[in-house]
Amino acid sequence: MRLESMKAIIGTYRRRHYIERALDSVRTHATGITEFVFIDDSGDRENADWLRSFGTVVETGASGYGKAMRAACAAAEGETSLWWEEDFVAVTDIDLDHMADILTRRPYLAQLALLRGPHFSVEHEHGGVIEALQAKGHTFREINGVIEHEATFTGNPSVWRGSVFAAGWPRARWSEDRKRRNLLRGGYRFGYLPGIRVEHDGVRSGHGY
Repeated sequence: MRLESMKAIIGTYRRRHYIERALDSVRTHATGITEFVFIDDSGDRENADWLRSFGTVVETGASGYGKAMRAACAAAEGETSLWWEEDFVAVTDIDLDHMADILTRRPYLAQLALLRGPHFSVEHEHGGVIEALQAKGHTFREINGVIEHEATFTGNPSVWRGSVFAAGWPRARWSEDRKRRNLLRGGYRFGYLPGIRVEHDGVRSGHGY
């Protein structure tokens, strides 16, 4: 299935420290994007004006992760969209129409995420993101080219179905975990595409998680 449109919603808050290379990698490797929307939590008007040369900008005024994620959910306008944080880069080609098609054919999947290489020490220790989660007792099954699980709803680069954006973002500490629990209660599962497709090297320096 080819969507008529696919937004790339990109979260950024550290001005140009990461965003330029993230944007370059998405534009180089991702096919199917028809619009860019930047959720700019830098609080820097000059930075927001620069971002407008690439797409729509929603300024959240250095308010923190939670408010930025609520703005991202609103920006999707209930449509299946790509979420991408500024400190990730694509390392291989990404077919967003294919990812959207998987979500259409598997309505129980809330999101289809791009697997990153190990970043945290526990991931290096166990040999990868999935391996570290398996060591904590989580189960993963590869089903027709998708690794399905209930371990984590991730803010890493991923395509979310429209209803997951439309449900909004929790107003609570550790909101990503709360979002996962809410989705599991709604009967959803989560998916990864196999293989390392993005890399992450950012150091978390934001607030309001």
